[in-house]
Amino acid sequence: MVGFLLAIALALGLFNAPSAQGQVCPSLSTDWVSKENSKPGSKDWSSGIPMRFSADFSRRKNVDRIEGYFDLTSVRCGESTQIHLLGSKQATVEIYRMGYYKGNGARLVDKKKIKTGWEFRASEKYLPGQYLFKLKAFNRAATFVPLVISDPSTPSDITFISSVLTWQSYNQWGGYSLYKGPDGKRETRASEVSFLRPYDGDGTGQFQYMEFPIVKAAEKLGLAINYATDFDLDSKSDLLLKTKAIVLGGHSEYWTTNMRDAVESAVDRGVNLIVLGGNTAYNRIDINGSEISNIKEWRTLGRPEIDLLGSQYFVLNFKRDMVIETSQWPFNNLPKGSIIKGVFGYEADTPITFNGPPVETVARSAILPTEKSIPAMATYYTRPSGAGILNMATNGWVCAIENKCPWGHTFDLSTQKQIRQVTENILREMPRGPLGNWRTAFTQNNAPS
Repeated sequence: MVGFLLAIALALGLFNAPSAQGQVCPSLSTDWVSKENSKPGSKDWSSGIPMRFSADFSRRKNVDRIEGYFDLTSVRCGESTQIHLLGSKQATVEIYRMGYYKGNGARLVDKKKIKTGWEFRASEKYLPGQYLFKLKAFNRAATFVPLVISDPSTPSDITFISSVLTWQSYNQWGGYSLYKGPDGKRETRASEVSFLRPYDGDGTGQFQYMEFPIVKAAEKLGLAINYATDFDLDSKSDLLLKTKAIVLGGHSEYWTTNMRDAVESAVDRGVNLIVLGGNTAYNRIDINGSEISNIKEWRTLGRPEIDLLGSQYFVLNFKRDMVIETSQWPFNNLPKGSIIKGVFGYEADTPITFNGPPVETVARSAILPTEKSIPAMATYYTRPSGAGILNMATNGWVCAIENKCPWGHTFDLSTQKQIRQVTENILREMPRGPLGNWRTAFTQNNAPS
């Protein structure tokens, strides 16, 4: 079925690069994010669509829905993409740009009545950002469809990569993901999955809980942001030429070879890499049109993720407190020895037992009194280019900010505040450029006496 859908898409030209068709898009000012977030937000942007985790298809209520997907995961100003509707041939769409907006989280940019096949064109009306298209139809439950608008031509403090390959790998819409089949068993899982389908859950993939808290924090600070998806990182050679840092959210597990090469090239030019997740770049995957397949672990291919990240995935079903090991950035706004409760997990990374670059441990997991085990470790190091590589080493960091983690882990308000403060502290330094120019990494080779 997936191959049949792909054949139709290719025959229709759905995955050809769209034409800008003469669209002229004005240059953005350096403070465009601050100006955008001074506008009134939309408190009710999510009304009628309860937040649901992805890979949760079996627990969705069996109701009639209006759902959809775009041909592309991102567009640039002047480009267009078509939406395909399921459950109804027509709908009302509310287009929201996601951000801080004085805490409201989104702004309503437009509202239209559409039919399946409607072409959305990214004009100057739509600033760069992550957008959610809210679909409504008579007698149908509403859902979202995500789309990124990217602009690498404008210099940016950070480029935020939306990890859509990981979203799709776990997406259970239609019954199949790369992890399980309709019966919920790993033995019946798919060997390839297609982007020619909606996301399960509420339609937003893993955006709301693994990435949105970072978007809010960055836009609250007024940072100049270039938004992108894995597809952009895979295929757009200009994506990282005018940025100071690459930022990844809580779950960026699947990378193509082009993605890995692009990030390594960027950090070797002095672009910082900030990883606010765990189990990052664990699996290598191929993109073939709309399909992703051919999964292999990077470490089996002679390019273990630790070579880039400084630590790498080692444990599943993990839950431990985080103990702060430094009084310097990124934890210089918390006392050394502070505890952040329960944030290491569900998956976590470590440099221990792996052969990677010399790193500074900025935080580690607490070890129980009678326990003899390897600790998870958040790490920091610098490349010869001056680029800093920070790996928070847990995919519980981002979702804990708003207490929305998919494994049943919960966080009190004090813990959420700690993580939010540290996250803003991390992002606030990105406009300064290469971290190594001012933040020395204290490794075993140069540890202070």
